[in-house]
Formats: sequence, structure tokens, C-alpha cells
Amino acid sequence: MKYRLLTMALIMLPGLLVCNQLLADEQAEEDKPKWDVSSDTNYTDLAKIDTDETTWSNVSVSPDGKTLVFDMLGDIYSVPMTGGEATALTNGIEWNYQPTFNPDGTRIAFISDRAGGDNIWVMNADGSEPTAVTDEAEHIVHNPSWSPDGQYLVGRKGYYSTRSIMAGEIWMFHAGGGNGVNLVERPNAENDQKNRSEPAFTPDGKYVYYSADTTSGLVWQYNKDSIGSVFAIKRLELATGKTQTIVSGAGGAIRPTPSPDGKSLAYIKRRLGLVSQIMVKDLESGKETLVFDGFERDLQESSGSEGNAPAIDWLPDGQSIAFWTGGKFHSVNVASGDVTNIPVRITVSKKIRPALREQVNVAADKFQVDAIRWASYTSDQSQIVFQALGYIWVRDAKSGKQARLTRQTDHYEFYPVISPDGRSVLYTSWNDETLGSVMVHGLRGGGSTTITQQPGHYIEPAFSADGKKVVYRKITGGSLLSPLWEMNTGIYTASADGKSEPKLVTTSGDNPHFSADGQRIYYSSNSGSMKTELDLHSVNLAGNDERQHLHSKKATQFRVSPNGQWVAFNENFKTYVAPFFSN
Repeated sequence: MKYRLLTMALIMLPGLLVCNQLLADEQAEEDKPKWDVSSDTNYTDLAKIDTDETTWSNVSVSPDGKTLVFDMLGDIYSVPMTGGEATALTNGIEWNYQPTFNPDGTRIAFISDRAGGDNIWVMNADGSEPTAVTDEAEHIVHNPSWSPDGQYLVGRKGYYSTRSIMAGEIWMFHAGGGNGVNLVERPNAENDQKNRSEPAFTPDGKYVYYSADTTSGLVWQYNKDSIGSVFAIKRLELATGKTQTIVSGAGGAIRPTPSPDGKSLAYIKRRLGLVSQIMVKDLESGKETLVFDGFERDLQESSGSEGNAPAIDWLPDGQSIAFWTGGKFHSVNVASGDVTNIPVRITVSKKIRPALREQVNVAADKFQVDAIRWASYTSDQSQIVFQALGYIWVRDAKSGKQARLTRQTDHYEFYPVISPDGRSVLYTSWNDETLGSVMVHGLRGGGSTTITQQPGHYIEPAFSADGKKVVYRKITGGSLLSPLWEMNTGIYTASADGKSEPKLVTTSGDNPHFSADGQRIYYSSNSGSMKTELDLHSVNLAGNDERQHLHSKKATQFRVSPNGQWVAFNENFKTYVAPFFSN
């Protein structure tokens, strides 16, 4: 990205001095100290922790049955299975969690953000020599689980689409590193928002269990009925790629945990009363047995991006299951249901960042406004027009004095645009009862002219280059504002004096603005399979002769310059300018 920006700058900005400055800025950026997650430079306070309770801890039992490892507050600890004082295996600023022993008990896989994002790491059983297995910068990885030979790890890789909800895929990675192999793809590709997570190898290495959101549709939904059926446990046969549903039904099924002999499967389900249960299914007879009633409430209603419940684990003899719930560690005998507490004490000091606190006078007579919108200079740069606190303000560039554009208090004011001659301001208004309008007001006093003839929901106004016409967008009230006057939405044009009836140009697009000669309307529209890409289109004033001018995978806004020679666009929180050729 930085090289493209430099190339564009060299083309557009004349003068060796400018080029040299750009090179100097690039070098200064490269010379800055690299950000280090593990650096405790800004963590100057010390918190002493002495506790016998933890929260949402994942557990793993060593193959010899003598040691339990667990996570707490971003660090990993070990303790004898009989309980006692925990030993910290990690102790840093980075977040370390989801530990799991390898088959011979010499190493522990875990998740850490020490390289910048959540990835699978492996360390020796004593916490030494942590080494990265995955190197994902965008699709973070969770829920590591070892293959029986200790050569591979499976994990859940998260993918964002059009929301902050991550869809999940199941991937397999060599313990020594590499890109990995996709075992379970998102069935709806880039449009998928459903979760697949918590993978686990069978003891013979032939299959991989995982939990999957089996609700209908592509979109992740709030308020799912967890007492009904949200998740099911599936089993992938590695040799053939065939998938079979192993556990489903009321209460769902998550956290598949096969027994050491592979004949039984422990899992978590939800029961009425918002409490979860540990269940065991006999894989030969199909019999399902309740082992523990009162497990911490699982996350089946949520996205479960890091797993739907804390990891549980079998003891090597296959007779008991270790787990965390209610702040404590326990083991439960599968046959009898008898629960044994595992008393654990954690005594540790952790560096923390001092809390950021600021005194705020909530009823101040005067205060500084930190957020202004739609700021722009007049053509002679003598004044700055901007919106803040619901009104439009005009600031003298030299003296700093400022005052409101209007004196009215009947409505709020938005989207100020200065006319090309610098004499007036175009803006939209809003009132919860009377709705809004598109208006023009003199910059140096005078009355207001209402452009629109009907109340409505209006945004994004713009002047033509000669100041004689305006363009704006009419939208619906959505789910929050009034549904009245929201018919016939789209992009409209009208005369700036308010004497002509507004005319609908096109029903689609946003951010409308005129071409240099005022004969066409530019607008943006979303494209791509997920509608996350952006195109720049234009039509004539009659709404015909549609043309596509630009396409970007990551741009969020296009704007053609008033003379039609340049285009500005936003991409990755930066603004760029490029020559514009109008076809």
C-alpha cells in the first residue's frame, strides 16, 4: 500500500522537494520501533493475585494423569491432579489460553496473541521455548487439538464477512508450522456467518469431531433458542471427506471430547433453566448418559468465536472427566456421577496498565467540542463551515470567532455544503415530529430556502459546479425513525432556488454529486458477492446512459473533483487522490 501511495504521489505532485519529503516520511515510519505485544513498557502497576477461584478456564490432563493445566486471566498454569499451588507456565502481558497436552505429555499447544493476533503456539510442558505454529494476521485461530501421533494440530479459523460475527472453518496444521489444510470449509463461502469450532481428533486419528451451527439460513441470528437445537456435533472422516452428524437435538451439542479408547464421546448440552450439562454418548449403542448437571452456561446463543464452552478432558483411565465450573476445578466419575473437587490456589503478581481516568463535568456551562463533522473552507479560505451539536457553525479562519449559521431551534442541521460562489450553505434538516427537508441558507445572513416540497428523510446534498442545481438522496426511516414519507427513495435533483419540482434520477446509489458540466450525476454503489466492494457510476440527468467508472475492493467513498480531472477516495482509513478519466 505504501509503495502505491508513493507512486501516485510522484505522478500527481510536481517538484523534487515534495518527492524527497515523501521519501523522508517513509523512512521515518520504517525507523519507528516496532510494536511488541509482549512489551510491558506501559504496564507499570502491579496486581497481586491470591485466589482459589478462576473464570471460564479451559482444562487439559497430562497423559500420565498426574497434571492438570488450565488458563486464567491470559496465562497458563499447571497443578497436580490432586490439587495444590498452581505453577505459572506463562506470565506476560500477552493473552495465553486454551492449553492442551500433546500425546506424550512433553509439550503443550495453546493460543496466544503475542505476535499480534490469536494463533496456535507450542511450548514445552514446563513453559519453555514457546514457538508459533500458525501465522495468521487476519483469520485468527482457536481451539487447538493434537493428532494422536503428535505431528498435527487441528483448530478453528475465523472469517469475517459483512458483520463482526466470525464464521468458522476447521483447519489442520503441522506442529512444525506451515499454511495448513482446510478440512471443513464454509458451505456458503464468503457469505457464511455460521460457526464451526471445537475440533478434536479421534484416538485412532481417522476422524475429526467438531461442533457446527445447524440453524437455517446464511446469517447468524440473535436470540436463538438454545433449548431447541442450535449446534450439533459432526464427525469428518479424513480419508473420504464424508461427514456424519453424531449428536444433535434439543439442547444442542458442543465441545466434542472423545474418550481415550474412542468408544465414548463426552460433550456439553443445554437444559431448561439456562444451565448446561456434561453428557457422554456410547458410540456403539448410541446411549446418552447425563454425567454432570450444573455446568457453567454455554455460549450457544452467541457467536462462540473462541469456543462455545470451556474445554473439558478425560483422565487417561477413561473413568473420569476433569472440568471447570462455578469458579472451581472438578472431576466427575462417568459411571457413578460422583464429583471430586480439585482445590487449586493461584498466587501470582501481574503487571497491569494504570486505569485511564478523567474528570468530567457533566453539567458544564461551557465545554470543548471534540467531534465536528463535514468541515470545509469557503473558496477564499476565509471561513470554515462545520456541523457540531446538531447545528451548523461558521468560523472565521483568522480570528477564530465562530457563530451558528442560523438562529432557528425548530430542527437539527446536517450535511453542510458551501455553494461554489461562497454565498450560501446547502444542508439537510431533521425534526422527530415534522421530519426533514433540504434547505439553502445565506452564509452572511438572510433567510432560508426550502428545496424539497415534501417532508422526508434527506441526506448527502451537493451543489452543481455553477451553483444552480442541487442533488441529494432520499432514504427510509429504517427501524428507528418515522416510517412516514419514505416512499420513492433514491437520488433527486432540483434547482437551488427551490422553484422547480425535485426530480428522481435513480433509485439506487449513495454519495451523489454532479459532473463538471452539470449534465451527469456521479454516485457510488456496493458490489461484489458480499456487497463490500465499491463502484463509481454515473447517469445523465434523466437517469439514463448509466456508466461504470471505477471499482475498488476496499474503498468506502469516491468523490470526483469539481473540474472533473481528479477523483478522491477513502481506503483503509486513508484518503487518496488520483487522475480521473471520464469515459
